[in-house]
Amino acid sequence: MNIATPQFLERTLDGDQRSTSPWGKHVRKSSTIGQLTALGIATMGLIVSMSSPASADVAGVWMMDGHYFNIHNSPSTSSSIQQTITDPNARVPCLTISCNRQNNGGSYKCWSGGPSDNDWYKVKWRGKTGWVAAMCVEVGRVG
Repeated sequence: MNIATPQFLERTLDGDQRSTSPWGKHVRKSSTIGQLTALGIATMGLIVSMSSPASADVAGVWMMDGHYFNIHNSPSTSSSIQQTITDPNARVPCLTISCNRQNNGGSYKCWSGGPSDNDWYKVKWRGKTGWVAAMCVEVGRVG
């Protein structure tokens, strides 16, 4: 295995040639320890970059069966509406990874003949935190 790692040569007192890795480890030039160290550090960097929040799945909500939905300031239909979502392609991310329901909100009926309940999702839309009636929207992965 030949991994290109920066090495700095030095001479020991007995005239032997050693290389120093950038991580301060002294290894013989022909040794693979420095190369394995570099491989380990590179692998750790890859694992960290793959597990970053930017690559994580994001759950969210969107329109159900073409019905608009409201984002409220609190989990109640009597609280003021921040935004009415009318775009069928709009995806509104939840504040929790799996869109956890909060069942301590006010009761609601989604639309005439539609579902009713008291569960709400906490969402973030255009920099503001709000609440969406859980039974009035589809939920799933949005990013």
